[in-house]
Amino acid sequence: MLLHYKSYSVLIFSLILTACVTTDAEQRPEINYAESYQVDDSKIASEIDARWWQAFNAPALNELMFAAEQQSPEVLIAAERVRQAELQMRIANASLFPALNANASSGERRSKNSGESTIVSESTSASLGVSYELDLWGGIAAGRKSARAGFDATRFDQDAALLSIKAAIASVWFQWLSLQERIATAQKNIAIAERVQKVVDARYRNGVGTAAEVAQQQTNLLTQKASLLPLELQSRQTRSALAILLGKTPQEFTLIDANLMDISVPEIALGTPADLVTRRPDLAASEATLIAANADIVQARAALLPGISLGANVGKSTSELFNLNPATQVSGWTVSLAQTLFNGGRLINQKQLSEARRAELLLQYHRAILVALQEVDMALASADISHRQEASLEAILVQAERSVRLTEVRYREGSDDLLSLLVAQRNLFQAQDSLVQQRLARLNAAVDLYKALGGGWQLAQQGSE
Repeated sequence: MLLHYKSYSVLIFSLILTACVTTDAEQRPEINYAESYQVDDSKIASEIDARWWQAFNAPALNELMFAAEQQSPEVLIAAERVRQAELQMRIANASLFPALNANASSGERRSKNSGESTIVSESTSASLGVSYELDLWGGIAAGRKSARAGFDATRFDQDAALLSIKAAIASVWFQWLSLQERIATAQKNIAIAERVQKVVDARYRNGVGTAAEVAQQQTNLLTQKASLLPLELQSRQTRSALAILLGKTPQEFTLIDANLMDISVPEIALGTPADLVTRRPDLAASEATLIAANADIVQARAALLPGISLGANVGKSTSELFNLNPATQVSGWTVSLAQTLFNGGRLINQKQLSEARRAELLLQYHRAILVALQEVDMALASADISHRQEASLEAILVQAERSVRLTEVRYREGSDDLLSLLVAQRNLFQAQDSLVQQRLARLNAAVDLYKALGGGWQLAQQGSE
């Protein structure tokens, strides 16, 4: 009867301890998602393709993206981090298996007694032992779960890094193209200024124009030429930046030119705000980190409880060197219980530290979702505004070109003064330059929207790999 009482006591004690380490339900931030984004539904396209950059219909951009996947330093660094996390996960999974140890030794011992005689003792032994720690409290399983979640977080971080790098490559390439357009525009306007300079000089030689008009046009021409130099410098700097992103030296790197205005601006599928957490790898990484923190709490709680391990060993020993033939065979098994009685509160503080870390990560995850929703909203607003601004600038450019043609004719005929022509030229240059920059802003807004929406990444697809 006493034996049954002790058995029940041990069972009840074990259940109480197990309850002590039961993990809290994994928490998620509470966010009130809107039903849809504030955008015209007629602009919604089909689902985003994972190779979203192909929607711009720019073969040169496709080549840059392929090169980035193969040799971008940032991509390669992220891949090595994933490999490290995978090895860490394998280390944690090794706790599923028992530990097997082998030991062999042989030696001689000499000692002298009081009679100065030497006593020689020899020994040879070999043993094999196996041990296994029972996971009664779930701490070992929690360690494996934490390692798995850490691996997932690193893998998702790699996907997020690849998305960011590709978005940066697209934006930098678009910027380089815009600079080529702006340089070409500046050169065209220099040609116009030089043509007008010839007209002004001819009028002055014929006594129709004045020296002041010649000086004004010469100033205008020199200003146009001076504005070309910063654009050429920016072009070289942008090309070098793109070379670094692709893992190439600036000296060996060349770019294929394209017409910025001919690049398509894609229409992008949005989905719903609630879908964002499964479409952005950075949010998936934050969630995986939170899962790892929950598992760390279980580990910290399990460390407060006794550890139980099983062991078995078998071996041979003899009093002769390097000889196990006349050996004595030994075997046995052990059950061990270990419990830390006092360590200055280290384990308790470790548990509280894990809980505080989980609370911080939950808040960070909440903030990351809000920032992601803001990024989508800002990218949508930028895409809409830049589209309308581009349409306005196209109309302005048409009128500016017409104004230059008419004003130049009137100036040749003497019906208009030089100041009116200079103003018309300046307006044309500004309209052409602004239109190129606006197309750049529109393309960048599309890239930002792709990035904010996850670039076709899906959590379900990643989980099935």
